[in-house]
Amino acid sequence: MKTEQVNLRLEADLISALERAAKEEYLDRGTMIRKLLRMALEQRNVDRALQQYQLGEISIGRAAEEARLTHWEILDLARRRGIAYQLDLDDMTERLSLPAEPPPRVAESTSRYNVRKARAHPTSTKMRGAARASDAVPLPDFRPRPGGVLLVGLNAAPKSAAAGHYYQGRLGKRLWQRLANAGLLPDAVPGEEDTAFVAAGHGLTDLVKRVTQSARDLERDELRRGVDELREKVRAWQPGLVVFVFRQVASLVVGPDVSPGPGAPFEGAPTFLLSGPYAPKDETDRVDAQLRDVLSAVFAEEGRVVTSQRVTEGDLEAGIIRLPREAKALLPSKRCEVSTLLRGAPLTAKYDPKLGASRDRSGVLRFGKGALSRLVATGDRLRLSKGRDDRLHLD
Repeated sequence: MKTEQVNLRLEADLISALERAAKEEYLDRGTMIRKLLRMALEQRNVDRALQQYQLGEISIGRAAEEARLTHWEILDLARRRGIAYQLDLDDMTERLSLPAEPPPRVAESTSRYNVRKARAHPTSTKMRGAARASDAVPLPDFRPRPGGVLLVGLNAAPKSAAAGHYYQGRLGKRLWQRLANAGLLPDAVPGEEDTAFVAAGHGLTDLVKRVTQSARDLERDELRRGVDELREKVRAWQPGLVVFVFRQVASLVVGPDVSPGPGAPFEGAPTFLLSGPYAPKDETDRVDAQLRDVLSAVFAEEGRVVTSQRVTEGDLEAGIIRLPREAKALLPSKRCEVSTLLRGAPLTAKYDPKLGASRDRSGVLRFGKGALSRLVATGDRLRLSKGRDDRLHLD
């Protein structure tokens, strides 16, 4: 992602607050500032959209787009803030075209996970939606580097095609968050998560390159052709792991008995099926932990090298090395002791992946102040790799 340096002067109390927040989350100050800035901009977009809606300048549908929320989320926020509904004819049409208010876990519409639609006249909502989908341009393939992850979906939804980015529905937000927790897309910008995913060396494709309002609109012949085309892509691209977003895709590719978790190889590449959006939380957590373990094995076999966070004075004082998300994929998904080779010195470190309620925090390797200060200096950024001896090398 292209960046630009910005210089600004801040009051001492703001600097002190930033340092304290960064230390609490095991982040360097620059990363903490970027995180808080993104959060503030997202909240500003929500507040601005609600203000414009309250003044009657935009419709509720436009407010949802501006805030990057669903219609139901923006309506709920408006209700909480006491903003009266301003339903004109256009708003009423938009609301009638929405799905009924969803249960807590929802999915983009596929043949397995169908979202119930509010009743509407067939010549209005349904036909207009189908016409928009038929005119939409499919999303392009992104080829992974050899050994990277290839994420395979069914076909693009109209919302994603219109945005020009993969998985922009509500399910998409949750999917990207799960993949970020697995270390596959560091520093992603909301709405452009696929850009960070590809920049990390991974790839994206759909089984069918045609945008439809519903997966039920896909023909059996194009699904079969999609499997054949995917076979050719995997042969040519040689990914280290093929991850299926939907069970329907996995069952067409590797067989009907597929279940969430590691699956049968496809054209020499290991496969993995993510759990569905209606799966219980304990199952989702279990499958996500399996994914992290599989990624660790894949990257270790590949000899992949990533780097730690830059070492700060606070890190040396605490005796810790902070690990970004992509580095977490090299390590287990639970707290444990890890055998390491820190600049040639064999050491055992206590590892905390910082999951649970703190999924956005850096993982931590704790060596102790004395051992770390002898081998590492402030400002160092260590290269990490997992060798055949199963030890974590930090150089």
